Order: sequence, then C-alpha cells, then structure tokens
Amino acid sequence: MTQPAHVPAPTVAKDPPKALPRAPHVRVVDVLWLALGAATFASLAAIATDAFQQRVLLMLTRTSRDFAWMSWVGNVVIFLLPLPLIAVLALALRRRGGFSVAAIAYATLAFLAAFLLLQRIHPMALLVLAIGAGVRVGAAVGGDPRRWMPRVRALAGGGTALVVSLAILSFAQRQLGERGALGALPPAAADAPNVILLILDTVRAANLSAYGYERPTTPVLERLASEGTLFEQAYSAAAWTAPSHASMMTGLHGGQTKADYLVPMVDSVDTVPERLAARGYATGGFMANARFAGIHMGIGRGFSRYEDYPVSWSQVLSTATFARTVSGFAVLEALEHGEFWRVRRALLRFDLRTIPVPRGRLNSAATISRNFLRWRDDVEVGRPFFAMLNFFDAHEPFEPPDGFAKRFNNGQRDEDRYDGGIAYMDSIVGDLVAQLRVRGDLDHTVLIITSDHGELWGEHGMTGHGNSLFLPVLHVPLLVIAPGSTPAGSRVSSVVSLRDIAATVVDLAGDPWVHAGNVSRAHLDAHRRGQRCADHH
Repeated sequence: MTQPAHVPAPTVAKDPPKALPRAPHVRVVDVLWLALGAATFASLAAIATDAFQQRVLLMLTRTSRDFAWMSWVGNVVIFLLPLPLIAVLALALRRRGGFSVAAIAYATLAFLAAFLLLQRIHPMALLVLAIGAGVRVGAAVGGDPRRWMPRVRALAGGGTALVVSLAILSFAQRQLGERGALGALPPAAADAPNVILLILDTVRAANLSAYGYERPTTPVLERLASEGTLFEQAYSAAAWTAPSHASMMTGLHGGQTKADYLVPMVDSVDTVPERLAARGYATGGFMANARFAGIHMGIGRGFSRYEDYPVSWSQVLSTATFARTVSGFAVLEALEHGEFWRVRRALLRFDLRTIPVPRGRLNSAATISRNFLRWRDDVEVGRPFFAMLNFFDAHEPFEPPDGFAKRFNNGQRDEDRYDGGIAYMDSIVGDLVAQLRVRGDLDHTVLIITSDHGELWGEHGMTGHGNSLFLPVLHVPLLVIAPGSTPAGSRVSSVVSLRDIAATVVDLAGDPWVHAGNVSRAHLDAHRRGQRCADHH
C-alpha cells in the first residue's frame, strides 16, 4: 500500500516589524522660531489686554503710545535669554524627545506671560494653569513639527508684521498731527513773548536755598531771583502730580480737573496750550514724569508736540510682561545698577505679581532740556512758543545722576539724595538759561519756575506726598521772570496759588483769562508799581 505523499503545511506570511517613530530632528533654528513665536504670542496678549482695557473698559492704563512695538521687542529679548539653555537641552535629548522639551518650555513661558495679565488671580494658580497648557500645546508641536512649525513661523512672522505696522502708524500719526497743528496756526502778534513753564517735580520750597534752606541746593535759582520776582508763599492746588499739572493747565482747582489715578483730566474746558495755539503759538510739552503727567492723563491736550515716555532700552525691557512682575522688575533694576547680588535675591523671592504700569528709567533733566532745545530750534522763525518742561530727578527713588546723589552727607539718607536731586535740576536750569541766552531768547521770554507739589520728610509722622494736605506738601517755589512785567529782585510775601498760572501765562501772552487770579499780569504790574498785592486778589 502506497504511503501518501507528505504535503507541507502552508506558510503564513508575517508582517515585518513596525519601525519605531523617529524623534523629530532638532535644529537650533527651529528652537529660535519657538522663542519668537512664544514672544509674539505674549506681546499680542499684552497689546490686546491694554487695548481692551482702554477702549472697552475705559481704563487709564498709563502705558506709552509706543507700547505695542516696545512690548514685542521687550518680550523677544526676554524670551531669547533662555534660548542657549533650552537649545542645548533639546540637542542633548534629541533621541528622547528633545524638541518636545523645547516646545513645552516655550509654550509654558508664553502661556504664563499671557495669564499673568489676569491680575485678579493668584500668580501661583496662573503658573499651574500655564504649565498644564504648555505641556499640552508643547507636546503637540514637538510631536508633529511638520504640521505645527509652519503655524509657529506664521504666528511669529504675522505678529511681527502687525507690530511693525502699528509702530509705523503711531509714529506717522504723531508726525502728521504735529505738522497739521503747526500748519493750522494763525499769525501771531509781533510782540508776543515766548513762555516757558518749568516744573521741578516734587520739590518743596523748604529745601531750596533760594528760600533760606541751609544747604546750597539752588544757587542758580538764587541768581535768577535777582532778575525776576520770587513768590514766598506759593501753594500747589493738589498734593500730587496729575491734578496739580491739570490745574496749572486749566485754571481749575485740583479736584475740579477730575484728574486721578484712574481718571484723566476733564476735557470740557480750555487749556493753556489751546488758548495760546489760537493766538499763533507753537506749543510743546516735555515731561519726565510720564506716568502721571503723560499724554494719557489728558494734560497734553492742545500741545502740537508732547513727549513723555522715552524710547530707550530700559523702557522697552520694562514693557515685557515678565519684567512687569515684582521679581522681574527687581532683576531689571539690579542689572541697570550693576548690582548683580540683587539678581539672585530677586529670583529667590519669586514674586509673580504684576506691576500695573511699566517702570522703565525716565528721562533726566538734561535730556528733557536737550529735547526742548531741539524742538525750539525747529520752531518757525518769528513764531512765539509755549513750552512746559517737567524735571523728575528729585522724585523717589531719589537717584539723581552725575554724582549729585552723594553731594550732601554722601547721600546716606533719602533726604540727602533728594537735596542732591534738587541741586542737579538747579544746575540744568542754569545750563538751559545759558542756552536760551546764547540764542537771544531771554529778552522776550517769560520764564516761570515752580513745582507741582512738595514732599514730607517726617513732619507729622509722615513721608512722601499725595497722602495729606500739610504745608510741606503744598508750599512750593515760584519764580517768574517776565521782561517788562516783573521787577528784578523783588519778593512777594502774599499768598498765591499755582491755579492762577494758567491765567498768568495767557494774560502775559495778550489773551486775558476770565479766571485771572492773584498771579495775573495785573498783579505783577501792580507789584512793579509798588501797590499792595492784596488789593488785586
């Protein structure tokens, strides 16, 4: 019997083993794009928040007109700082999801910067939310870069283009607005004098040697007092910057101006620059105290040019979201002063509470004076000008430049540095007057030197300003040099108010003000004739 032939069992084809997904290739340029995309996301969130608060909630944010492009530049610089560390980490872990690590890191930073703008939520809660959102988004981007990186590049490129457009629009709007305002000026009277209102921010009369102070803080003002009229009892209309400046520009009492920390000056009354522009004056404001006397406070209404926040690296970096936290600002301030030991202390403090207003370094008195003189030199020949200048160097944090911080008692106390700030501003006043004399301006220029308010140095158990109506906060210097209207070397002992500066300025320019008060031209003329000032109150 024949054996059946052996039939081999059918073979089943086996699928080849699946290859493990390859980790995305790590390129430093892609990590750079992640940094730019994250910085752009953070800046767009800040710009949108600021615009929403201003336009919809009608909040006074006190940010610069250049906030949009400054915020983008500042955030880019901040986000590029950890780039070397993140790039090295991504390269070291390139076979273990290194690109995902980089994407998660930058996504977390971007979300944290955006979430920190929500000031009513505890920063640590915002940090937890940012880590959660960053891990989800970063893992997606890092896991599929071919899909997501084009979107990251589009975000960075599109956001950059938007910010550049906003910057160009902002600069163009200012330039065209100024040209339009100057072009619309009517002819001015041939004998119209120039007027300069110089405000020494936070300077009380008691600390000026021109008012009998023992330290030689104001030798220049002492010399200038021999050329004009010094008012011994001049008082501010408010105890802090915004309402005081508003009062000087409108002739209203400080409270009537409505200028407050969260409210701009009332816009229903005429201002000094508006009245003078109607008489053919070129008008310029140059404000070192940008936070509380900036264009956003309404005090700049009527000026053809109004300079407040400087364009500087300090200001740019201060607009970055992380630099607006308590720790971030402390780090930035320490780096500016070269005090690197304070950097470590600020980082260990780890305080992510957001400071509402960017706090970059503001213009010094020398810069304000220089900017004014450049503008003055551009004013049409034969056209009078009105300029308001604000010097800020005696204000807290009491850090006057050029060694003046240590001029008195080696700057050991805040009041020593405060006096040094007054002495510094006094020296700049001397330089400014010298420049005006060289230009031949002084003979037909009304120069008014005053302050917006004073400062408490322990009187009544208090320090600072804006917290009381005690005399050290309200008693301020006032010196008026008006050729033909003020007798040289005279002193007025009667009480006057800075509220009447508005009437004084427009009256001296030939435009009688209906609210003219006790510092008006009639008052000055009466004093020149030897009559009692009280008769003209």
